[in-house]
Amino acid sequence: MSSSATNTTSTNSDAINTLKYSRILFIQVWCFTMFSFGTAGHILSIYVFTRRSLYSNPCSKYFLASAVVGLVVVYTIVPLRLLQVVYKIDAFASSDAMCRILSWLSNWIKALPSWFIVLACADRFVCSSASATTRAWSSIRVVTRATLLTILVVGLADVHIAFYNRLNTASSCAIAPGTYTTFYGIFNLFIFGLGPPVCMLTFGLLAIRNVRQSVKRMAPNNIPTRTQNQLQHRQKATDRQLMQMMIVQSIIYCQIRAYFLWTSTCAIYYSFALQSFHRLCRVVFHTKQSLQSTQLYKILIFIQWIIQV
Repeated sequence: MSSSATNTTSTNSDAINTLKYSRILFIQVWCFTMFSFGTAGHILSIYVFTRRSLYSNPCSKYFLASAVVGLVVVYTIVPLRLLQVVYKIDAFASSDAMCRILSWLSNWIKALPSWFIVLACADRFVCSSASATTRAWSSIRVVTRATLLTILVVGLADVHIAFYNRLNTASSCAIAPGTYTTFYGIFNLFIFGLGPPVCMLTFGLLAIRNVRQSVKRMAPNNIPTRTQNQLQHRQKATDRQLMQMMIVQSIIYCQIRAYFLWTSTCAIYYSFALQSFHRLCRVVFHTKQSLQSTQLYKILIFIQWIIQV
């Protein structure tokens, strides 16, 4: 009986170690893949949006800002994650101050690219408006102010993270338990989880509606020259390409965000379900010691560890 229990414990331990190794290997491959493709993609985007034909376009400025910040994310957040999980070098846990500052900065930087895409969608909306006053909002001066204001607002919106992230007894940087944990989950869900996709979808649909209405209103009063025709055709082609790029990026971002929201919700649900079932089993078996002597306890702990990973 004792030999059987020892073999079972050894099997469970081997399974958990294998799962840990698989998780580390996956994160290692994922980080190197993200670093390689992220570097190539963002550098190409920066090259495209700094070309002379696009550099003076307000919408391309927002895409350029998103690409630059995305490159910063690739060269900071990804290596920090790789060092933390794979090589056990946790910069967040070096001190309480570093835990607070890095947690705030990482959340701040990661949120910026999506909001710059929102600004690009808003620019396409105002640029395609029938009102000259509304179209005036699509300018380089507005881009500079809107970009700086977005950076400031997102940073201030995330500043509470610096006050509630701290080193725990296990020497790891984590959110302080309590009411703030619930607030943080709701804040991330509605402000940074659903906020950008909803704004992208709204401005994108409004921009498409404006474009369709402008096509119906087109009735030139004079005959343009050949040079004017070429300039107008080139400008329309650029606007059309930027509109297509905005729609594609918005759709991809919304799909990815929906997937992560779904998986996070499922993980939280199953984690709570297992914890409730675990508490029920403790009541049935009266004490934790008697529960630990059963195979059911080992299975519960193993499944709960998988979900938390």
